[in-house]
Amino acid sequence: MGGVADLPAVHIAGTNGKGSTAACLDSMLREAGYKTALYTSPHLSVFGERLRINGAMMAPDDWHEALDRVQKALEACPECRPGYFQIATAAAFWLMKRERCQVCVIEAGIGGLEDATNVLAAPLLSVITPLGMDHMHKLGDTLESIAEHKFGIIRPGGRALFCGSPAEVDRLFLHACERAGAQGELFARACAVSEVKTTLDGNEFTLRTPEGQCRWSTRLVGIFQPENASLALRALELIGDVLPVSEEAKRSGLAHVVWPGRMEVFGRDPDLILDGAHNPHGAAALIRSLTALYGAEAPLSFVYTSMADKNYLEVLQLYARAFPRARLFCTELADFPRCEKAGELAVKALPLGWSAPPAVSADPAQALRAAQSRGGPVIVCGSLYFVARMRELVNDQ
Repeated sequence: MGGVADLPAVHIAGTNGKGSTAACLDSMLREAGYKTALYTSPHLSVFGERLRINGAMMAPDDWHEALDRVQKALEACPECRPGYFQIATAAAFWLMKRERCQVCVIEAGIGGLEDATNVLAAPLLSVITPLGMDHMHKLGDTLESIAEHKFGIIRPGGRALFCGSPAEVDRLFLHACERAGAQGELFARACAVSEVKTTLDGNEFTLRTPEGQCRWSTRLVGIFQPENASLALRALELIGDVLPVSEEAKRSGLAHVVWPGRMEVFGRDPDLILDGAHNPHGAAALIRSLTALYGAEAPLSFVYTSMADKNYLEVLQLYARAFPRARLFCTELADFPRCEKAGELAVKALPLGWSAPPAVSADPAQALRAAQSRGGPVIVCGSLYFVARMRELVNDQ
């Protein structure tokens, strides 16, 4: 896809972690004094969350003006048939341009090569976060096929950073950079994250890059967040010739970054954690975090639902295998046609080895109360749509 948008941007693709990486970048750049735009998807509660200028959502009137501009452009192109995300992205890009943002942190939607965000003419840096199996109906059913789509954000003559692994995907990344004449770096080869200390208050970690070694901390919870924060830190080093950011601004940015719905702690004693993991790759990351926090024998309670078109059986197998003392509380979102029914989830989950047969409640609030009555940590997960609804429910309690 040819680039048409001349925004000063860091473009981020990947299967999991791209939102957290984007949020870390935006927070550090804002602390450095730059006027930033952060464009992410999907939103959790309201559409306006998708675009934040200097950390704040745009007013509805601004969106209306942008959408009017897009509509007028489409009237001049009757053969054009853009979808929801394409229209939203065009409106967001127009707003970023109007606001004269100094740097735009832009998260790809699905894939990269054919994604609506991939009209950036010359991003400052293309960043690819960890890859996994998701959206196979659009991206292909092999990791190599998915990687080809994600690496489609690499620009001719540009710069690119990929978190790295497995080896066959590393080779694809290096070949994509070579074809584009781009400067590509494999984070896993050039850098190292070590001495991670993870708690429900955040993470501390040591990062070694070609520019030195330093101890960092972030308020984001989850064993995977040091990697996301480190990828953002390395990205800033790579574009430091264009957008210098002081160590003080980096530290302050990581200390204040917020990314709702991902290992978000909503209560303590008993702990209540909300996480948007919705595919096996995300579930594996959630398992690593929960194991680091509680151990494999913890009596966790999973309050769970999933969109019916997701690979939820593999996700549930992962949870049951990792935590043999866990209970599963199946629920559903009645007003989401794509959502799987609670009873169907429970039937398929029954043979997987839970400490007791899965409980069924079509009412998410009732499922949550039943899980909390056990007294142990409660994990709400399975879908970002579900997490968004549960955030509202918990906030209203």
